[in-house]
Amino acid sequence: MSEAKGMVIKMNTYGTLREKKGNNLVAFPNDYVIIDIETTGFSPKNCEIIEIGAVKVRGNKITSVFQMLVKPINPVSSYITKLTGITNNMLADASPIADVLEAFVSFVGGNILIGHKVNADVNFLYDHCKIHIDHDFSNDYIDIRELFRDRQRSVLNHQLTALCEKCAIQNTNAHRALSDCLVANNLYQSLKFHNGAISCVEEMDTLLLASEFNHAHSPYKKKCQNLSACFDPYCQISG
Repeated sequence: MSEAKGMVIKMNTYGTLREKKGNNLVAFPNDYVIIDIETTGFSPKNCEIIEIGAVKVRGNKITSVFQMLVKPINPVSSYITKLTGITNNMLADASPIADVLEAFVSFVGGNILIGHKVNADVNFLYDHCKIHIDHDFSNDYIDIRELFRDRQRSVLNHQLTALCEKCAIQNTNAHRALSDCLVANNLYQSLKFHNGAISCVEEMDTLLLASEFNHAHSPYKKKCQNLSACFDPYCQISG
C-alpha cells in the first residue's frame, strides 16, 4: 500500500486501485459471514471465479448458507478439476458471474467477513465485483490464519489442512466453497472459545458427522496427552 495526501491507497498486484477495500481486522465478533471461493488460478486479473460459498452466523450460530457455481468464459483445466472436483459439465448450466455476484453481495450485506487466507478471496471478489456489477466490495474482513498467529504462537503451520489436523476438524469435501466455509467456521469457533494454547484436539465437524454416526458428539475424539491443560470435558473420550 502507498499513501497519498494522508489517505491509504490499496492496490492489487497489477496496479489497479482498491481504494474502498475493507480493513483487515484482528477481532472475534459474534455476528459475521464466513466466505470461500474456488477459482481457476491465483490472479484476479487473468483467472475466473467458479464457485462462491458463504455461511452467515448470528450469535455464534449458523443461520443460513450460500453456495453457487459460476459459469466461466474459458474451460476449467484438468488440474483445477482434480483439485476441486468441479468439472466443465458441472459448470455448463451454472449462472454467469454477474448474477452470482449480485446474489452473493445481497447475502453478505455489510457484515464482517471471515475466512482462511481471506485477503486473496477479498481481492478476487473486489476486482470482479467492480468489473462485472460495478460494486465496491468494501466489507471489513478477518483472516483466521492471522488469528492463529496472534493467539496460538506455538502453531507453526498455518495451512488450512494443518490447522484442521491440529483441532481435529475433518473437511469431508475440501476445495469446495461451502465445505471449506463450514470448516473455517469450526476453526474460528474453536480458537475463539479455547483458553490458552491448543494442546489437544478439539471437536470434529459435528455439523457433518454427529448425525451420520448417531452420536450426540462427534466420535472422532482422541485422548488428550495433557489433560491438566485441557478445557474440553469430552477430550478423554476416544473414538
